[in-house]
Amino acid sequence: MDLEAVEREFPIKRETAYLNNASYTPMFDSGVSEAAARLRDFSRHGPDDAYYLTYRGGANVARERLAGILGARPEGFIFTESATQAINLVANGFRFARGDAVVTRGGPTTEHPSDYLPWLYYSKRKGASIRDVPVDDSGLPDLGEFDSAVREARAKIVVTSHVLYNLGTVQPAEELCRIAHERGATFFLDVSQSAGSTPVDLDRIGCDFAAGTASKWFCGPLGVGYLYCKEGAGDLLDPLNFGANSTEYVDNLNFRELRGAGRLQEGFRNWAYVYAFAKALEVWSRIGLEEIRANAGLLAKEVFERVSELKSRYRLLVDYGDGRRSCIVPVETLREKPADVVQRALKSRVVVAQREYGERRILRISPHFYNDEPELERLFSVL
Repeated sequence: MDLEAVEREFPIKRETAYLNNASYTPMFDSGVSEAAARLRDFSRHGPDDAYYLTYRGGANVARERLAGILGARPEGFIFTESATQAINLVANGFRFARGDAVVTRGGPTTEHPSDYLPWLYYSKRKGASIRDVPVDDSGLPDLGEFDSAVREARAKIVVTSHVLYNLGTVQPAEELCRIAHERGATFFLDVSQSAGSTPVDLDRIGCDFAAGTASKWFCGPLGVGYLYCKEGAGDLLDPLNFGANSTEYVDNLNFRELRGAGRLQEGFRNWAYVYAFAKALEVWSRIGLEEIRANAGLLAKEVFERVSELKSRYRLLVDYGDGRRSCIVPVETLREKPADVVQRALKSRVVVAQREYGERRILRISPHFYNDEPELERLFSVL
């Protein structure tokens, strides 16, 4: 994507150096236009049944594009309002029995609260237990210890993020899934921080469930998430809600419950935003993961290198050369609170974030492909 196209798609660049893409990315402006056009179209036609079926059916475009990018079956995806809602569909819908166990990698120290608290809450309510496998300073588990924990706990389901929201470490998802399946457990993967910035092949990984969002690295709208169910996995869940969209009518008095993922999407969604997501996936695909990773990776590497030179003020929490890096850079502040750095940066129209690492507060810097050198210069003038 050339510089002029980047400027058109991301008008935020005119005033702000936005380096908090691991929270939410600005939307592609093409996606904003698509959502507005679809809302106007809906308003012109009116919500009659025939038009609505066509309108809703357009969401299949997003489903097919997403499936192509993430290496999975289109019919395995449903849309939610967020990754958190998708996680809850599984955590609450999973058929736990008293004495079952959930195994997490790292627990609350390195898992995002939205991919830990639902499992903690629902496992306790249903009489199951939760076991957190220890991890090293980068958030990686020892695979032997992980295997032992899954076996000893007789885990019913194993849960992990693909990329850690605080440390940015890419997890060995394929190996963790293999261990879970060998021990008879279901495997759940949160791809919110990987999809759109890191290679994701759900079929190759083999996960039973995956959850993600449009509003991070895909530069889609806030308010759209997705849940993926491997073939047959959706039948392991009891729907949180049930409605006409979960069924096929036989006649006026009888219905047939859908199988798989489709039975979990009970009613309306914000279809205009799903169209916007489809447009974002189209633009993202034209640029391509290779170019996106290359540009974001160069920027992240420069952040790592330049932060490492500011030894009296900051300390990097991970090793850039460990081969497990995303473009999320976790930094410990030595002279001031991370929140103070964030507020100081905002005064210069530079956006970074404070996040948690266990009981500690850290500074998180997360560039994306559309950022550039002048924006990094603005960041380091603040730091």
